Amino acid sequence: MSHNVYVDDTLVFGAEAKTKINTIGPVDSDKIFKEYNFRELLMNATNDYTVELDTDSTIAVGSGGAVFTTLATDTRVANLGIGAVRWYPASSPIVEMKFKISLITTVAIYAGFNDAATEASTYLPHGITSSTHTATATDSAGFLFDTLQTLKYFNVVNSLAAGSAKAFTQLASTYVPVADTYITIWVAIDTSGNARYWYNGVPVGYKATAVTSTTPLVPFFGIRNNGAAAHVGTLRYVRVWCDA
Repeated sequence: MSHNVYVDDTLVFGAEAKTKINTIGPVDSDKIFKEYNFRELLMNATNDYTVELDTDSTIAVGSGGAVFTTLATDTRVANLGIGAVRWYPASSPIVEMKFKISLITTVAIYAGFNDAATEASTYLPHGITSSTHTATATDSAGFLFDTLQTLKYFNVVNSLAAGSAKAFTQLASTYVPVADTYITIWVAIDTSGNARYWYNGVPVGYKATAVTSTTPLVPFFGIRNNGAAAHVGTLRYVRVWCDA
């Protein structure tokens, strides 16, 4: 075959192709790809990851991925910034994360991009109390679930230019986590700093000029207690692409 092949949705390999090599010859991509699947014996917090914990929270590699554990004390936080490689909006980065949470009450979850300058923080990049939105991140774009919000559904959020321009859009009531059930999110940033959001493969939002186009970003996942209940979050993998 000497022509291009275009796939609008999904290329599926069936039958024997699922269990044996199904491509022959060099496969050259116009994307740079990096995957973190947490199969290490120990988490290298010196070189690969930035771990920020509040007092007695823990993050460790487990059989299902990176395991975030907060004890039964209000406001405990466990954050993980994947900062070994920084991603510039000029290269159109995309992040995919698959995660779950043990208990969906009294908790806040953030997943997406955060700026590299403020990744090391014991605060989540975003929070919503009732309808009041706060952002500690300089530049960020991702998904937020916060049970302190009046309606407890996922939001697509962003902050821009030292957090001075921040925004959230709450999704429909069907976009809520289910205890111990995996969720997959995508956040894509283009060269102008615009953000697009997907939830379990469904496009759910767009934000123009979501982040500063010159600010480096890192994948970021964190959980926070909103009450005196323990939570366990599992981050199965993180995948990142950008233009070559």
